[in-house]
Amino acid sequence: MQTEADDMLVSMFSRMLQKQHPLSYARARHTLDEPGHASMWQQLAEGGWLELGNSASGESDGAAVLGIGETLGRTLLTLPLGFCAFVLRPLGEAVPALLDSGTLLPPDAFPAAGRIDIGNDDCPFVDFHGTHAQYYRITAGNPERDTWIIRRYTGKDVRVVDGLDGCVALGRLPDAPPAAESVFALPRQQMAALLRGALAIDLAEMLGAASAALDMAIAYAKERRQFGRLIGQYQAIKHPLANAWVALDNGRYAVRKLLADAPATGDTAGNGIEQTANRLVTTAATQATRLTIQVHGGIGFAWEHDAHLFLKRVYRLGARTRRLAGMVERVCGAVAST
Repeated sequence: MQTEADDMLVSMFSRMLQKQHPLSYARARHTLDEPGHASMWQQLAEGGWLELGNSASGESDGAAVLGIGETLGRTLLTLPLGFCAFVLRPLGEAVPALLDSGTLLPPDAFPAAGRIDIGNDDCPFVDFHGTHAQYYRITAGNPERDTWIIRRYTGKDVRVVDGLDGCVALGRLPDAPPAAESVFALPRQQMAALLRGALAIDLAEMLGAASAALDMAIAYAKERRQFGRLIGQYQAIKHPLANAWVALDNGRYAVRKLLADAPATGDTAGNGIEQTANRLVTTAATQATRLTIQVHGGIGFAWEHDAHLFLKRVYRLGARTRRLAGMVERVCGAVAST
């Protein structure tokens, strides 16, 4: 059940980002090479927001994490908070040897982006946040996935390529040896829980981006007149908007279920919620962002309008959540077979 503490936490985080990271700031595609952007990261770290991954513990229904994730999407955040809070910080606590060896650097002082995959992807793309950021790739080790491999690359190793997201650049990890590499052991139950948390925050961010876009469409439908009437009065407009809102709300229930299951270390054999949540959220978010552009008409297709930024963020996140959902399913399958 959503508590007053959840509401206060989400409200505080939302006010902070809306003030410091408006859409105009996101459009500028700042990187951590810029002192002002790096200072914003330091503020997030000092404020304890990197501990959010510890909140995905099933003590509630995940309302706070869902709300925080939606805020990331609504503001089109251009900092790697989700990966650091839900992957790197929990991983460092679970395997302290990675920090001791220097393979994993403390994310509060060394912000980082990265990816988790099965290890057979020839195109390892990551979000690019500047040369001052670190970049990680976590892959499966042996076929049973009892062991894992983590590789760390410096920002100078990553090649910037053309990407879809209008606010965050895309980088390609090199084929050259990484700056640091370690093989580590982690029970598959714990890895499954970590993957579920990472998937949940990305899905929540997708919901936030789509909800912000849908809010724009609804507001526009209430003020735009055509043929002497507000366009929101036409069934061809209001019914699709209502359906999109309901679909996004259904996605929230799926993410809450995913968050509630994330910490379970005794029973992680999987119940299909990962793929179900991913399908519900990606379908709803894609529907909402595409509908937003259509409702706005010609102006919605203009580069100057913000609608396309949310659509592109949803598409970019969708590519990542498909990979994560598939991987957690494989890990859970390995757990079930043991």
